[in-house]
Parts: sequence; C-alpha cells; structure tokens
Amino acid sequence: MRLTQDIIRKMIKEALNAQEREDKINSIIRLLSNLDDGDTNYIMTNVRNQLDKQEDMQEAHDHEGDMAKRQMYKTARDAKQVFHMIHPGDNYPAWLQSKMTKVADYIGVIKNYLEYDHVVGEKLDKDATAGDYVKDFQKSDAPQFKGKSKKKKQKMAVAAYLDAQDDK
Repeated sequence: MRLTQDIIRKMIKEALNAQEREDKINSIIRLLSNLDDGDTNYIMTNVRNQLDKQEDMQEAHDHEGDMAKRQMYKTARDAKQVFHMIHPGDNYPAWLQSKMTKVADYIGVIKNYLEYDHVVGEKLDKDATAGDYVKDFQKSDAPQFKGKSKKKKQKMAVAAYLDAQDDK
C-alpha cells in the first residue's frame, strides 16, 4: 500500500487534538515528502504502533478513576440503605455477619490505602512496630495529615499498622 498524503493526513488527524492538528500535519507532510516510500512506511508503522500503545494506556488509565468513583458511590448508597434496615436487637445468620465484616474490612483497607499508602507512596518495613507507624505519621507532612491532631494521627497510624499485620 502506498502512503499518500491523504492517508497520512487521516492517520495524524485521528491522533492529534483539534488545536494542534493543522500545524503538525503540514509540518509532518513537508518532512515526509522528502523521504522515499520505504522510509515513509517504516516511520508510519512505528508512529501507528506508538499511537496505539499510547491510546491503550490512556484508555486503561483514564477510566480507572471513573470506575472506582462509580463503584464507591453505589457501595455508599447501598450501605446507607442497609444501615437503615438494621435495627438494634436484630439477629442475622453467621454467613451474613461474615459478609458485613468483610465489607467493613475491605472499605477500611481501601480508605487506608488512599489516605496514606497511595498518597505518600511509601511503606514501612514489614517488621515495623506500631510505634514506628505512629512516629512516621506524626512527622509526615503529607496532605492527608494536615490539620489532624496528634491523637487522630496516632489512630490513623495504628489502623495502618493493623492493616499491614492483616496483609502478612
């Protein structure tokens, strides 16, 4: 297949946003017009491959936050409804109690990750003690600790420590 200016123009238009499109297309066409067909095919194949990889990475990356937000919204909505269905003194089968415990645990793990591990980007050694966690949280200037009292940071540190112990 011979790469014509129209084919090249179409491929580039699909890859670039509207603002930059015309200037870049004309610049690339001027450069490509000086090359022979073999060089042009080689370049366009590599460009196409790179654009495909970038598009795949961007699609995977772009939708993760949206998906997580939707899932957490639905979880919070359902949890609120379940909360209002539960009355003091109600008895539930063991399997249901187990599911409730797992939900609470999973949400706690997600919260701790987003609150500390993900934002700070560090983890203490597996052998770290609860005291190490407290010291680390107390000295941290990460945004999630801003305005938190020493007592609150201590509680967060202990929760993170216990979560780390569960992961062992």
